[in-house]
Amino acid sequence: MSFRDNGQYVGGDLTAQIAAKADTIQIVTVKTRRLVHRTFTQGEWYLQFGDTDVPEGRPEYTDVFAFELEPVETLKVGGSTVDFLYEKELRIAGYDPGVFGSMPQGESSVPASHPNSLPVWLLERPGDGGYAFIGAAEGSGLGGGECAEPYFLEVGQTLVALRDSLGRLYPADGAFPLPIEAEFRLPNGRANKVTLNMQSLIPINGPDDPFLGRLRLALAASRP
Repeated sequence: MSFRDNGQYVGGDLTAQIAAKADTIQIVTVKTRRLVHRTFTQGEWYLQFGDTDVPEGRPEYTDVFAFELEPVETLKVGGSTVDFLYEKELRIAGYDPGVFGSMPQGESSVPASHPNSLPVWLLERPGDGGYAFIGAAEGSGLGGGECAEPYFLEVGQTLVALRDSLGRLYPADGAFPLPIEAEFRLPNGRANKVTLNMQSLIPINGPDDPFLGRLRLALAASRP
């Protein structure tokens, strides 16, 4: 969706709103993965778009995995994690980023940039060049972009996980997402307040990751 400006956050910047609104915030690693099902791309493409003209470069199949996430540090907890009613153990369906072919490698074996990574500018403003992530595909979340549905994960990857009071990862759409309040200018100059749904898994690259650093500061500032 296009707007006249890059927008501004309302009621705190991105990390301040996450720190205030998320019930539980943890650093997690992807521990294991298990194949759920394999979908033939041509059939999936036909189901979604009504034709069998699959673009070149698509794999012949797309593997969907169940990824198990293991908490390694709890940054905030809204109650005892042993009281989570639904998801004491974190599991989520996702894709292997190998479906995109080769990706640039960082110092570790895990790529330095992932499809679900948040762009750095998102820490300062909710849009870039007049674009806002509320135009992203269903299920992609605030920082997912059009291609990131659902999550792309790898064993050994490190992420920040945002969980609700029942232990569930916040959904990118549907009931009870994690709302981020923002405001944009419409082409006619009028202000338009919007609510963006925050994705619940944010890839990070070590302790010096910009998002993680800003989030730690926001959490420290929010404590009495």
